Amino acid sequence: MNRAQFAHRYTGAHVIPFAAPAHFAHGPGMCRSCGQPSANCHCGCRQCRTEAKELVVDLASKPRTGISSLGTVLGALHSNAFTAAADNTGTDTAFVGGGCCVHISVEYALVAATSDGSVLVGVKDSEGTVMAWQRTEKAGTAYTVKESIITTNPGALVVVVVNNMIARVRWCEVFSC
Repeated sequence: MNRAQFAHRYTGAHVIPFAAPAHFAHGPGMCRSCGQPSANCHCGCRQCRTEAKELVVDLASKPRTGISSLGTVLGALHSNAFTAAADNTGTDTAFVGGGCCVHISVEYALVAATSDGSVLVGVKDSEGTVMAWQRTEKAGTAYTVKESIITTNPGALVVVVVNNMIARVRWCEVFSC
């Protein structure tokens, strides 16, 4: 059977060598090797490497320089619990880097289980947008994890304020080295 006869009978699609699968996509935040979003890539390519980042804040944490600008913006969001017990409050900041968006999660627990506590996570991105998430817990509340409380882009400043709590804020940065 020659090629012309075979082509006449074959009713399926012709295979194109080295064609990308239909789900394969290029663009910002997409892996160039496997086509998955960079955060979901497991092929080990350079442009999709991730690094876990965290910021732990407890009552012994001290504010760093540069917090005053974002701290003033977030000051309006603080509950009375933050202002009433300044000596029972911890604050810290971190910088978000990487190559695409990050999803911030928080885990927290009361320091003194017999008192109420609060945790505030605020983010100011490189374009000036401010987002905040706050939770007040009653006495006796157990260790809690909240995932994807805020989504932001590289270049953001994260501020965490705790009152009678210890909190760990986590995110993964996608980077290329």
